Formats: sequence, structure tokens, C-alpha cells
Amino acid sequence: MIGRRELTSKDVRKLVFRAIELIADAQRELDLPICPHIGETREKLREGEFRAEPLPRNRSGPYTAEYGVFQPPSTIVLDSRLPFCDRPLRIPQFPASLACYCATHEVIHADDHTGGDRLLVETRRHILEDHVDKLEKGMQFIDREGGRDCIGGYEELADLWAMHYVDMVTHYRAYVVLRHWQLPKIDLIWSRLNSDFFPPNLLTCIERQRGVSYVFDLIRRAGEYCLIDALGEFRSIGEKNACRYTV
Repeated sequence: MIGRRELTSKDVRKLVFRAIELIADAQRELDLPICPHIGETREKLREGEFRAEPLPRNRSGPYTAEYGVFQPPSTIVLDSRLPFCDRPLRIPQFPASLACYCATHEVIHADDHTGGDRLLVETRRHILEDHVDKLEKGMQFIDREGGRDCIGGYEELADLWAMHYVDMVTHYRAYVVLRHWQLPKIDLIWSRLNSDFFPPNLLTCIERQRGVSYVFDLIRRAGEYCLIDALGEFRSIGEKNACRYTV
């Protein structure tokens, strides 16, 4: 349990290796491919760097979350102010649980990197090959909004969408692990992620209809599914549910 003081690098290391054990045990008990390379990732992180420092909000990048970041090949940084994340409220257990969640999230990113970032690479390829129409519409919107300085073309937009998908999937896997261990306040943490444009709860909505094994099968099919497909499936589920209550 983290006291009301800023995190230290030693705290980050403890959180990371606790997260590794939680992931490995949940993966075995649930029989799900949460982190397929967790043994190798554990060994890589034994020689890694762990830092606690104030992190700016609204950052971007393939390994970025609000309170943490994984820097390849083996550096994990957590926001030193995590123990005060519930201010101005004082929510019992919330800061410690969020610290655990963030460490778990970054370990999963590290495991993806251990596997060669296959999900990111294949998702980007899938978007470029199978969703050209959506890329065209996206670029038209960017042109109207004057955003060409940030997104110059289809490849950069595909990069962004692929990163969004990977982060959404990473959040989902972290949630599945910590839900299994009944982490205090995990549902509150999860609900706070729902304001993003592509919220991770798309996957829990699909899970409620299809099951957790179905969602992990989607994740395993790297290069065949992305956030565009997830949005389409989410809308289809919503339409079917609406029809059930239509007279």
C-alpha cells in the first residue's frame, strides 16, 4: 500500500514486478494469451530502468498512458504524483489501485515490444490495406480542420489509429488481469477511461455479448482487426439490442 508521499524509483520497480506476477498468474488461471512473452519480458525488465517523475498530461506516442510510459527496450516511468491522483477527493484505495493498474498497463506494452510489436505493425498494415475509404474520410476531416501539420497523409493517420487500437487493447488486458484479482476500485478506474474518442470499454461491451475468449481471439488475429472494426461491431451489437426492444 502506497502512503501519501510521491512515488520513488524503488516504488516503481516494486509495482512493476508485482504486476508481472499478477499478469503471469492470471494468464495461467484464465488460460488467456494476455502477455505471451511474459517470461522473457520479466528477464528483460530485471535489467531495466525504473523512474518516478512528474509526467505531463495529454502526451502522445505508442507507449503512452496518462500516468505512465514504457520506453523501449526496458524503461518504465510512472508519475511520481500518482498517490495524490484522487485530489481534491480522498478515495480510499484508489491511488494504490491506480498505481497497480498503470504498472500493469506498462508491463503489457513491454511484453508487446518483446514480441516485436507485432500487433502495432500488423494493425497498421491492415488499416492501410483494408480501410482506405476510412483513411480518405479521415484526411478530408483533417484538411477541413487544418490539421495537416500533425497528420500529413494516410501512413501517418494509419500510425495514429494503430496506436489507438494497441492502447485500447492494452487497457483491456490490464483490466482483465486486475478484474480477475478483484483489485479495489478497478471498475471506477475503468469507468474513468470512457471519455476517450475510442474508449477501451468498446471491448468490454463486445465481451458482454461474445465472451472474453472471443475478444482475445480478435486480439490474437493481428492484422485482421482494428478500432474501425471494433466500432463497427460495437454499433452492430447496439442495433441488434435496440431491435429486441422495438415493437
